[in-house]
Amino acid sequence: MDQESIHKEKEAYKRVELQPEQTTRTQQLKKLDLSCAVCNNEIDASDININSTLAKCNHCGSLLFLDDEEFFGRRKRNRPEMMMPEGTEVLHLPSSLDIRTKWNRGKAGGAGMWFMVFFTVLWNAMLWPVAFSSIAAGSILSILPMAAHLAVGLGLIYYLMTIFFNHTDVYVTDTEITMSSAPLKNPFKKDIVIPTKDINQLYVSRYVSSTTNGVPNHAYALYAITNTNRRISLLRGMNKETQLYIEQEIEHFLKIDDEKVRGEV
Repeated sequence: MDQESIHKEKEAYKRVELQPEQTTRTQQLKKLDLSCAVCNNEIDASDININSTLAKCNHCGSLLFLDDEEFFGRRKRNRPEMMMPEGTEVLHLPSSLDIRTKWNRGKAGGAGMWFMVFFTVLWNAMLWPVAFSSIAAGSILSILPMAAHLAVGLGLIYYLMTIFFNHTDVYVTDTEITMSSAPLKNPFKKDIVIPTKDINQLYVSRYVSSTTNGVPNHAYALYAITNTNRRISLLRGMNKETQLYIEQEIEHFLKIDDEKVRGEV
């Protein structure tokens, strides 16, 4: 074979070697949802230095180091195991998970709750003696102007009774999660039933439940994130330990990886 033929074969081989593969791979680029590890606020892209893998939070000023695993992918959380809180009972079965928590132990209390008790007693102590005196005197119509205030007093009493006597049942199977409260029902709130196939993640977040003399009283809520990124409130008003424990047990039963969510505690 002459030199010219050898040269032509080498050039043909190079063209075949450099030709792109016939099969194409579709690369899916996903949006990175980064949040501060200190305050959980979202970090803007302009505050991230990819070369040095550093990011700065504009909200709290924290300087964060982002390693490859955390920066380019979702990392499984390694939170400590939550112990069963006081007032909570759990029944584990192969086909179901049943959690019952008492409101008088699991509800977020503190100064706000005791103020509510004091206010309820004071409110009804001022109104009902007057109402009973009017009824005893045969002047029933005289209590009509204060009927709305009496109704508020009864509502406050009913609310406190739910706190001291109610419990919440969380019933989980492979197909659905059911949240219900008993024995005193809220006529304006139905039981929550969510198919488990729609749930992507669970998390607990803090919110302001009320204020006392301008000071906020915080409580905690358990949320579910669906496959369509919809957030559903499952359970509100419980303390932090109870909510985190319920989240943990549901995720363990449904085999959901605990992943970080912006705004969670």
